Amino acid sequence: MASFDAVVTVRRTRYVNEATGWAVLDVAGEDGASVVLVGPLVHLEDHERARVIGTWVHDSRFGRQVKVTEARPLPPSDADALIAYLRRVKHVGLRRAAALVGRFGPDGVLDAIDRDPATAFAGVGLGRGRAVQEAARSWEGLRAMRRLHLMLAPHGLAYLVPRVQEHFGEGAARIVAARPYELTSVFGVGFQIADRIALGFGAPLEGPARARAGVLHLLGEAERSGSTCMPLTALRAGLAELLGVSDPPGEAFIDEVVESGDLARSGEWIYRRPTAELEAELAERVRGLLSSEPAGRLSPPSAADFASAVSQDHDAAPELNAEQLAAVRAAFVHRLSLITGGPGTGKTATIRTIGSVASAQGARVMLVAPTGRAAIRMTEATGITARTVHSALGWIPGEGPSHDEEDPLACDLLIVDESSMANLELMVTLLRAVGPRTCVVLVGDADQLAPVGAGKPFAELVSSELVPTARLTHIFRQAAGSMIVQGAHAIRRGEAPDFAVTGPEMRRDLFLIERPDEVAARQEIVSLVASRLPAHYGIDPITDIQVFAPVYRGELGIDRLNDALREALNPDGPPVRGGRFRIGDKLMLTGRNLHEIGLMNGMLLRLLDEISSDGDDPALLLSAEEVIFRLPPEDADRLKLAYACSVHRGQGIELPVAIIVAHPAGGAFFLRREMLYTAITRAKIATVIVGTRDVVRRAARTPDTGRRHSRVVERLLEG
Repeated sequence: MASFDAVVTVRRTRYVNEATGWAVLDVAGEDGASVVLVGPLVHLEDHERARVIGTWVHDSRFGRQVKVTEARPLPPSDADALIAYLRRVKHVGLRRAAALVGRFGPDGVLDAIDRDPATAFAGVGLGRGRAVQEAARSWEGLRAMRRLHLMLAPHGLAYLVPRVQEHFGEGAARIVAARPYELTSVFGVGFQIADRIALGFGAPLEGPARARAGVLHLLGEAERSGSTCMPLTALRAGLAELLGVSDPPGEAFIDEVVESGDLARSGEWIYRRPTAELEAELAERVRGLLSSEPAGRLSPPSAADFASAVSQDHDAAPELNAEQLAAVRAAFVHRLSLITGGPGTGKTATIRTIGSVASAQGARVMLVAPTGRAAIRMTEATGITARTVHSALGWIPGEGPSHDEEDPLACDLLIVDESSMANLELMVTLLRAVGPRTCVVLVGDADQLAPVGAGKPFAELVSSELVPTARLTHIFRQAAGSMIVQGAHAIRRGEAPDFAVTGPEMRRDLFLIERPDEVAARQEIVSLVASRLPAHYGIDPITDIQVFAPVYRGELGIDRLNDALREALNPDGPPVRGGRFRIGDKLMLTGRNLHEIGLMNGMLLRLLDEISSDGDDPALLLSAEEVIFRLPPEDADRLKLAYACSVHRGQGIELPVAIIVAHPAGGAFFLRREMLYTAITRAKIATVIVGTRDVVRRAARTPDTGRRHSRVVERLLEG
């Protein structure tokens, strides 16, 4: 595609979407030739000159046009064009517009008015009363998007203009200019971006606004890494490095920010205030459940209850071991109980029995799971209709859950599967919806990788020994015949899996393919995904196979693997979003959940089409689990290729085949026990590890030492 870089003059605006910043413009080049521009152009006005950079593309409906990546307004060289623009301001008109151009000159009039609209307009006869104030407000509205674009475009951030404008309103440009660190409150703007802009505006290196933004950034990054808080010493050390200063603000400064309401402090532990409040609330709700007695239709199960359950469900309770029986009884004796165990230890059978016994007592049972795939699997395995947590909570787009303390979930027993995936915020939101007579059973695997987001409440509650907990350790016969299950339990013990078939009853579903050369290893993965595994197992290479890798960069990094796999699986997909994606691509949503349209972080998606009307910035049509979604264009930057992904992003995935990179050149240092354990258990049919045996051994014996700071247990003990 040929590049485009030229100065143009806007002739006519064909289409504009104020919400996304997308526009279609007819322009003229300096030679007078007509050109159609499409892209983030809402800041350009008719008759305005601009330096435009982009790429020539051919649209099947609209023909040859330029897809714009940057458009920087230039001072108009034509006085008539300036006058035509200025007369659009309320109360200015033709005479005053000409006077403004005459007073400040064609090259300086726009900047002069931007600096002080009221003074500029007063100088051409509007006085100092109501008219000049209305003119100034009119000018602000007219120029807001353009000023934001001029501020952000030099930093490559023109795509953020609509988002910033929506967040701050008409005064967005003034706020960004005066308080640039407030940009960090806008989704997609981190500290580094805001800091670059602020320092460009002359902000001091050791100013309090910079330090405050730095503290909030470090705590936000800690939460993304799983912590809910940071010790003061670590926070100050991180702040020194982030700000590039030798003596960062000390305890007195932190206490000032605490007093302002942005932070919370508990001894040496520093939190973002909302996170501290969530952690305290979780402890309070857990204490409330532990201190109250079950009520309603539930009662400790008797032999007759088990007999009745078996009569209704022949798979329920026929051969439960002592660990499982204890878990079943705890579900009826305590308002909160936990069940934890690895693969093949009978968690699903235990859930099924609890549900059957409760139903036999006439109780209302609700089974939920964090992801749609998990809910479908639990419905099939237990016979109990399972729902996603967000569906059960009745999440309303743009508003949040409809079930809470005021309108709790209508059930006597709530069973939450895959609880290890629930972070602090999700767990609190769920417990808020538990009624005063409802029992809660949290089921999961405390040894799995911690959830995405702050906190790991399930594992913390298990380790606290303050909540009744059933630890399932016995591997049942059917599961014991799986090399995946045996390998997973070996990894839990810190041992490498045995990749040899050890007996006639052992199912060979775990493989190691050793490829010391990194390029050969990548080619092996592509061959496995594109042809050999689909042919052997009769599965779809895109929907039924997932590649997991520890890092993004390098020959065996996620980025390179995604490029290679896409070329093999979707070489001819029509390009969209400037070539970033292709129709047919396998994608994943990242960042915050989009509850308003039903898309969740980590959800695997298939790109079906790009849809637009009248040149509008096109939306993307996506599918997941037979459901169709329309993703607004402003959220398209939240998508990533997902032929390969990290284990953290894919921990909620369960599908037929998993391929894991365990290679010295593929981030071996970052592959730890919890990550390897979680990855090999994502597959139902087969797991293939590509790399070297030494990396697998090292990962199995190396637990994750990157501690998540969280204080749920301490808060429980304090209460």
